[in-house]
Amino acid sequence: HNGRGNYNDATATFVRAFPDKLIGFMALHPFDSDMMDEFERCRTDLGMKGVKLGANYQIFDPLETRALAIYAAAQKHGLPVLFHQGTSPVRTAPIRYAHPLLTDEIAIRYPDLKIIMAHLGHPWQVDTAVVVRKHPNVYADMSANFYRPYSFWEQMVKAIEWNITDKILFGTDFPVTTMQESIDHFRNINSIVEGTKLPRIPEEVIEGIINRDSLSILGLS
Repeated sequence: HNGRGNYNDATATFVRAFPDKLIGFMALHPFDSDMMDEFERCRTDLGMKGVKLGANYQIFDPLETRALAIYAAAQKHGLPVLFHQGTSPVRTAPIRYAHPLLTDEIAIRYPDLKIIMAHLGHPWQVDTAVVVRKHPNVYADMSANFYRPYSFWEQMVKAIEWNITDKILFGTDFPVTTMQESIDHFRNINSIVEGTKLPRIPEEVIEGIINRDSLSILGLS
């Protein structure tokens, strides 16, 4: 906090400038003494519609008691939680705090909490797939995955085999990459296996993810 507010105030200002295009998610840290007051302020005064957490970057155990309080409040008020999932090049960020199997533990405790696992939990996409398959309110987004074309193709094959493609949400990793770039690479996903007998990702799966109404799935409008 400072005289100009915090990240949540900045996000709210940005959303207010483009209310027809943006939906604000609050950032919280379980170790802040005023965490639940900030949750309420963001939910009511600032009109935030969800929570974004990156336990590895924020360096907290996602199963720690103070973190559980966030999930309980989000579940109570119907706010989805978006977790950074998977690896990171940041040397100080503990990878284990962003492993997809931790999300399984959270979803067991909070079965009505809508959870989005970012980046399909790369490189543990299969672990992500089994968590998404198991829990009705757990979803994954495919942001930042096309940077590794072989892994991207392989994980989509596995998503089809695990029958979770209807629970994958389109994401872009903006501003690192644009929406159009992400769409173009996704539509070109099968080029890496051209000339082989390896399986293809069907066009209806690709277009289904691109055109999915993620907002209504998450209870947002």
